[in-house]
Amino acid sequence: MKKPFMGLFMLLFAFQSNAQQITWQCSNVKVDNAPAFITVWDQFMNSELGKQMTPHAVFEFVNTNSTNPSTHQLCWFSDDAAKLEANQSMFASAKFMELFPVVNTYINNVEEISNYMGQALIADPGDFSLRFSVLYGINVKDPASYAGAFTKMKAAFDKRESNGTIELHEILAGGEKDVTHVVIVRAPSMAEWLSGRNEFISSKAFQEFAAATRPYTEVIETTSGRPLQFYNVQ
Repeated sequence: MKKPFMGLFMLLFAFQSNAQQITWQCSNVKVDNAPAFITVWDQFMNSELGKQMTPHAVFEFVNTNSTNPSTHQLCWFSDDAAKLEANQSMFASAKFMELFPVVNTYINNVEEISNYMGQALIADPGDFSLRFSVLYGINVKDPASYAGAFTKMKAAFDKRESNGTIELHEILAGGEKDVTHVVIVRAPSMAEWLSGRNEFISSKAFQEFAAATRPYTEVIETTSGRPLQFYNVQ
């Protein structure tokens, strides 16, 4: 796979090794006034308090279904779970007036749809900021077998000439009904994602993967989107 400057969704950060396990906490939200929210959120994340928090990403949904009214996703992530947990105490201990613009704008413009925590099982953080991604929420009844089949399939995926990456994440708590894992396919653009997808699904490697995993997996939902902003990256 060709790799110029790349990385999407949740994370172009100091995590340089696949051996480091990234934990993330995300909220799917419906934003009524996106420009107002993004402006005040950007101000907060660039404040002294915001700069002390873990890496963070704001993601905009492009395609959803009738059961998912979310417009954006707010994600915190780290390879240190203690630092991720500390985000909550930072909010709790902050002076109310310091947070008031964020809290007021959040209350008036944002509806939380779902919250969930997960970990990256097979992912290259250097690809997390690619400009378009499709997320497949999957119910997996045999995680060990699925991970083995996924690893084999990904090896073939990575040998392609097209730019892009494919990842496997596990849902640990919360999220959408019946979704146990998320597969994310990222590319520099929607057009490149589509051409790569049409090429790869007809390959022997993908057909073997689909046949092997079909008895114990079900795709629950498919969404797409793009990252708007990253904070606290190094």
